[in-house]
Amino acid sequence: MSQNLQQEWKSVIEKLKKDKSQLYEFLKDSNIELDGDSFKLYIPNEDDKNKAQKSLPKILAKLPAHLKIKKLLIVVGNLVLSEQSTNTSPSKNIAPLRRNSILSPALIQMKKIESPLQKLNQFVELKNIRNAEQVQIQDTLNNAVEADKTCSDLYEKLKAKTERLAEETIEVNFSWLLRVGGTRGFRELLLPVFHPVYGIPYIPASSLKGAIRAIAQQNNEPELYRLLGNLEDGIGCIQILDAFPTKPCLSVDIVNPQWHWTQSNQVEYKSEPHCLLSLKQPKFVIGFSRTNRGKNVSNPEDLSTIKTWLEKALTAGIGSRVSAGYGRTYVKASLEHSSTHDFKIWTQGMYGVDTQKPEFRPVALRGMLRYWFRAIALGIYPPDTAKKLEAILFGTIEPKSKLGTIRIGVEWKEEGSGGRQYPYFYNGKILLESSNERHLDLIKNLLYLSSHLAGFGRGSRRPLHLNNGRMRGCYWEITSHQLLCDHKIWQELIQQIKVNLQELGNQENFSSASNLSIPRPVINHHNRNRPVRVNNISSGRYQDILDSNAAIFLVPSPGMKHPNSVEKWSENGSKKFVLGEALNLLYSNDKYKGYNKDTYVGNAEVGGKLGIPSYVIIQSNFPGSNQQYQAVTIFGKNHLDRTDFIEHLPKNCIQVW
Repeated sequence: MSQNLQQEWKSVIEKLKKDKSQLYEFLKDSNIELDGDSFKLYIPNEDDKNKAQKSLPKILAKLPAHLKIKKLLIVVGNLVLSEQSTNTSPSKNIAPLRRNSILSPALIQMKKIESPLQKLNQFVELKNIRNAEQVQIQDTLNNAVEADKTCSDLYEKLKAKTERLAEETIEVNFSWLLRVGGTRGFRELLLPVFHPVYGIPYIPASSLKGAIRAIAQQNNEPELYRLLGNLEDGIGCIQILDAFPTKPCLSVDIVNPQWHWTQSNQVEYKSEPHCLLSLKQPKFVIGFSRTNRGKNVSNPEDLSTIKTWLEKALTAGIGSRVSAGYGRTYVKASLEHSSTHDFKIWTQGMYGVDTQKPEFRPVALRGMLRYWFRAIALGIYPPDTAKKLEAILFGTIEPKSKLGTIRIGVEWKEEGSGGRQYPYFYNGKILLESSNERHLDLIKNLLYLSSHLAGFGRGSRRPLHLNNGRMRGCYWEITSHQLLCDHKIWQELIQQIKVNLQELGNQENFSSASNLSIPRPVINHHNRNRPVRVNNISSGRYQDILDSNAAIFLVPSPGMKHPNSVEKWSENGSKKFVLGEALNLLYSNDKYKGYNKDTYVGNAEVGGKLGIPSYVIIQSNFPGSNQQYQAVTIFGKNHLDRTDFIEHLPKNCIQVW
């Protein structure tokens, strides 16, 4: 048995003891070993073995994720450990556990390598555990990641092989995440491409060749077919090799769509996190060599030409989810129309699959822009038209996959680290691109407006502050474009976005229908903390719409401090000069603030609750010294309690919608 497995099991036992778990009483003298395709758990006596058997689901829940991949068999007995598993000092004569023969060093090295692909085909059925299927999926993906970590030597060997076979190589680094491929695998998960022999992630030569061909066709390169070949002319002069990461980089990723179009063309709120696998900041060595035809032609520029085309292709992005920031080596415009915008953000944190480890996620910015596009478009067009226009800009996977016309790239760096009582701070550059100039104008204006209305990522509906001792909310700014608290300036931007949307509809031969009534949920005013009901179907929340039943107010907040100016967040984060006028009002009355399921205090129909986003969105803005204000957006303003909140806003606020 490996020493690592012994140490992990010992850590499990110590944790049970510390937590005063009942499991500790019959597991404290146990031990574990790997036996083929299963783990054997040795219990000294029959009584404790029976107790363990009855508590198997609870035991499985306590195991590290990568140990849940195999079956767990419980047997009576004591495990005799070999010198290899108990002696931590180096020894030249270590015999493998329960083996009479000594393995060669090469074979021992091979035994350390595990196949991530094979791990995806192994799983343990979990029963009597909440969200068992999601736990099982995530554990299986974690097991694949752990297996990938054992493949360092294999990656090094494949890198050396590429350098040996190729006449030219190029080294590329992806700035964030990469997903190439789309194989349906375990539990219908969309998996990246795994090599059929090595079982590790890679970029197939065909994918690289396709990306190079696309960029060459886009630029009308005359040498395309000679270099890469086609059906008429046969094989090209250059061949591209499969590309492997230079080190383990497989990572569990997550997508969490929150708003969904229903079959009745409504947009319903329903958070649905899905785990998947991506490559995190991978580094590749990509090789090229000449074919026999290429060697006969003997053009020394051919290899450098292909390398140049590949560099352009990788700048544009490769793989899936490129429009959300995946698959790019660095942020640089590759489409005909583009604009860049410097930004800063102070936030309670953004998270991927690991909710304990914050990370900046460009997909959150894209999701925010999509949300506000939909909110405005549904106030102008009927739902079916708004849905089609959204698909044109942002893309869709239903009824079939379709790329959108806009692409978003983000370059960022983290400045210092936040925590429970301090914000995380990032700054960087946003790149907006589109093949259509009018589409770019629309998304650019939408970026300006949304940056003043709400944040993005967690806490996007509240300005940055401290609530019950924890950091909440978000503040961000486009540093070159900050709107004053001025009715005319706001009206001009809002009107321009409406014009942009009308032009988009005209391009696609869609007519606007602002006078049409949009289907909405029926609000039960007598049961404000219960889910609303639509057509007798229980529902938590439907899409926010900026129409005649919505309002946006600009609320002057003199003395409100910019997040960068707040000292001692733990002491001052919940004071009025941080909260601002509007948030201070929202928190001042149980009739307005969000419903708390533990205290039964609050109002979900104004401030929202778990599973129901707030109907009031507040964003702080700091366009200049002594010009602080908050933008307050209220959806469904005819609701009695929301109307009451509006009536209690400061008298000097300015209504811009």
